[in-house]
Amino acid sequence: MNLRDIAQWDTRALQAVQRSLSVRAATIRLVQDGLADIGRLPAWHDDAADAARRRFRIVADDLSGEAAAIVVVEKLTGDLVDAVTHLKSELDGLREAAAAHGMALSDSGDIAEAPGPPVDTSGAARREELRAAARALILQAEDLVADAAAVLTRAADGAAEPGEADRPGTGLSAPAPPPDGSPQDNREYWDALPAAQRREVIEQHPEWVGDRDGIPSAVRHEANVSRFDKERSRWETERDRLREMLDRNMFGGAFTDDDAELWYAEQKLRDLDDLEKLVRDHPDGRLMLLDLQPGERTMAALAIGDPDTADHIAVTTPGIDTTVASLRGMTEEAAALKAETERQLDLAGRTSDTVSTIAWLGYQPPTTTGPGNYDVPFIDQNLGRGWLLDSWQSDRATAGAPKLASFYEGLDVASQTPDPHITALGHSYGSYTQGLALHDAGPRQPVDDAVFYGSPGFDANDESDLGLAPRHGFVMRAHDDPITVADGFGRLGPDPVQTDLEQLSVREAATPDGVRREDASGHSEYPRPSGNGELRTSGYNMAVIVAGIPELAVR
Repeated sequence: MNLRDIAQWDTRALQAVQRSLSVRAATIRLVQDGLADIGRLPAWHDDAADAARRRFRIVADDLSGEAAAIVVVEKLTGDLVDAVTHLKSELDGLREAAAAHGMALSDSGDIAEAPGPPVDTSGAARREELRAAARALILQAEDLVADAAAVLTRAADGAAEPGEADRPGTGLSAPAPPPDGSPQDNREYWDALPAAQRREVIEQHPEWVGDRDGIPSAVRHEANVSRFDKERSRWETERDRLREMLDRNMFGGAFTDDDAELWYAEQKLRDLDDLEKLVRDHPDGRLMLLDLQPGERTMAALAIGDPDTADHIAVTTPGIDTTVASLRGMTEEAAALKAETERQLDLAGRTSDTVSTIAWLGYQPPTTTGPGNYDVPFIDQNLGRGWLLDSWQSDRATAGAPKLASFYEGLDVASQTPDPHITALGHSYGSYTQGLALHDAGPRQPVDDAVFYGSPGFDANDESDLGLAPRHGFVMRAHDDPITVADGFGRLGPDPVQTDLEQLSVREAATPDGVRREDASGHSEYPRPSGNGELRTSGYNMAVIVAGIPELAVR
């Protein structure tokens, strides 16, 4: 298959076939009804009548098989009309987008410069977007052909059954997303699916899209929420299995990991309860991640507001000892940040700008709870390790950074806003993970601004190390934040307050909007409202940066 094949598909011919099959199916039903009526004629009870009824049943059975085949093929044809119409529309839009940027699509999906002067200076990134979209259309077309061939073969072989067309999983089936696809690949995969197959994926394969970056946030939310019951059943079964194994073992879990695994299974069930309640309490939220892999902590991400339509998006990455139980507090902080950002935008006269703030726990930060080395490798729990010691371990951040970088890119790719303003907010160990993620962003850096607060280090000295424009990286640290002890060793990079990034104040201040704000002290107060309900100076600073007006920040 290639793009020319898609363009030349004749939907009118398909519609004509569908109409013909519909007439044929109606005729067969009429004949079947007539045979049934004849068989029920009153006072017709002799041997000849019985023989005729037997022949009628044979004919009716033959007609039933033919009718089943016709109905299946008729449904297939209708589905093909919808799917091909969608593909042709997507192809037309793709060609228009290519032409608008001075490029042309070949039949194979390759991208070439159109004749004339260049139109778009961001050529490489744009070419990759168009190429991914073309590849997704071709793959979807090939899947349609394969599904249609399978249905037609079943019908021709007489394998179609009455009622088969009404059962899920028959006819055209949605293909799986590309394995290890980039956020751009994922977005193009979703765009290439017709509406019926999108619905099939959400209802029958929610795990395909719930955690996949680049998929629209509303889709991810619906898919993830629909998994609650299945995940709960799975972890209840695992919990009961482990309990039974421990009960049968005379040594309990002394010589196995079964007791540790049981602890995590029970924790997963508590996490599900917390997440279900959190989603219920935030009807405007979007659950963009739900990952309950065995042997690890639950990972999740909740957006307040719609990141797909927001002009300004903030992503907060937390640090040591953050678990799903902490996500409620993070979500409340995200809601407060969203409200303050909207207020600052209103004061700046940008009342139409929209905001989404996201609490992202898409990695496994070190923790000081749990039964053992699932939590912090290389450090024995019995040594009495503390969170400060754990903050020096880089393995969790190294593992989490690519996931965070992909999440940033996915927000950019899924956005309906041409160039959303994305701000990365990293606290404590999360700021180190954030710094590594910004290193990994590649040539198309989706993040515009980054704030590092309560940071032990982020392996960078200035914005260029992070792929940011000058004066778009910011640091905040309270005077009595104990993370200062970790900073002094340089294990995770230069001391943040000694870097060339913009240093912002966290002290008590009257901010430019006329509000008297309290200072932040210790390690955790930066994003939290103070006793008077207002965000502290640190929270205000984050809000104006998320709003894209960093000149109002307090230095």
